[in-house]
Amino acid sequence: MKKNEMDLLITEAVRDADLRPEEIPQIDLYLDQITSLVADKRREGSERFADRVLTKTMINNYSKDGLLSPIKGKKYSKEHILQMLLVYEMKNTLSIGEIKRILQNVYRLPDYDAEMLERIYLRYLEIKSFERQEAASTVEYFINRCALDTEDEEDFLTLLLGLSAMSSYLKDTVQILLETHYPDLNAERTREEQEKKEESKRLKAEQKAEKQAAKSKESKKEGKETSDAPESGAEEQK
Repeated sequence: MKKNEMDLLITEAVRDADLRPEEIPQIDLYLDQITSLVADKRREGSERFADRVLTKTMINNYSKDGLLSPIKGKKYSKEHILQMLLVYEMKNTLSIGEIKRILQNVYRLPDYDAEMLERIYLRYLEIKSFERQEAASTVEYFINRCALDTEDEEDFLTLLLGLSAMSSYLKDTVQILLETHYPDLNAERTREEQEKKEESKRLKAEQKAEKQAAKSKESKKEGKETSDAPESGAEEQK
């Protein structure tokens, strides 16, 4: 793959469109209005991001999991929408439990308010903008540093493996920073994993019981049909 072609592809790969705070109405919005607002903004970016929408189910789950501040009625404030956007941005790397731990720590800060959340989100958008601009040159540096020829199939595969490793290292870096900053996070993760295992066992047991009950019912039905059937000799006498 030629360099100019790769640069164009990388630029397209990171060309997502973010909803800025000033684009969020000051009035409270219903779920349908929020999902439409985010979806419309997504369509301004690359096509690969168009279907990565924020859904009503996702928002309801965020609320149930305690990732959003308490909701009054059926409308959501600008602060709620910013909270949703932060969760949405982190969920590709972090678990819901980890995101909850991070955000609830922020919500408990003495000086926390909607303005603080907006400042955090704006600084994050600035970092994303920088990362978009640097994405192609970062990959180019990696290629030159490792002396890779992207038009050679072996080197191209090596490049993909190297970038995959880099992605994995960055994700692990986020994890270790979280675990160090929030020492109780491992205990929470272990508890969540155990709860998931127990829930999985319970569902499997219920499904097994349902199958056995259905099988037993079917056997009884077949037995009844057999006993109710007239004997061939009696039928001939009639």
